[in-house]
Formats: sequence, structure tokens, C-alpha cells
Amino acid sequence: MLRQPDHVRAVAIGHGTTAVLNLRTGNWVWLDEDSRRIWDAALAGGSAPRTLVDSLVRLGYDRQQVQKAVEATVARLREYGLVAEDRTPGRRPWWRVISWR
Repeated sequence: MLRQPDHVRAVAIGHGTTAVLNLRTGNWVWLDEDSRRIWDAALAGGSAPRTLVDSLVRLGYDRQQVQKAVEATVARLREYGLVAEDRTPGRRPWWRVISWR
């Protein structure tokens, strides 16, 4: 699951635009409404990204194109440091839980 890192600040600045600042790099990223929806869905985790894709498909968009756009946007959010893996203390990744005995 993804989370918003502590070093990221976001504020809606109007006209459907969100300004996001990565305090570590000093870089600003401007998100339009669609990018913001994808960011919110990625942070919500679970079925939220799939629900977002399904809602756009119901509006008439091609599922494969929407899926590619969502995946590309999440990849860019990772690249900019605006989302990070949730490493909650005490939780181990699934690959560490499985043992081969």
C-alpha cells in the first residue's frame, strides 16, 4: 500500500489544480484534477484504483488506455517522491512471512 511521505505537502490552488511540494528536493509538481484523482486513489489503496478505472470505463473510456494512464501516473508520482511504500513498523512484507521448510 502507498502512503504520502511526511516530506510532501499539497494544497489545492483553484481551477482544479493541486500544488505539491517535495520538501526534500524542493521540487513542485502541479496536478490537474485527473492526476489528483489518481493520486488520491493510489493513497487510498485497496480497490480504489480499480474503482477509479471502472468509473472512467463506465463513462466510455477504453479500459486498457485508462489502466495504462493510471499506471504511468502512479509511476511518475513514485519518481517524484510523492508516494512511498507504507512500511508500518511490525508489518513484514509477504515475502518475509513465507518460509520454505
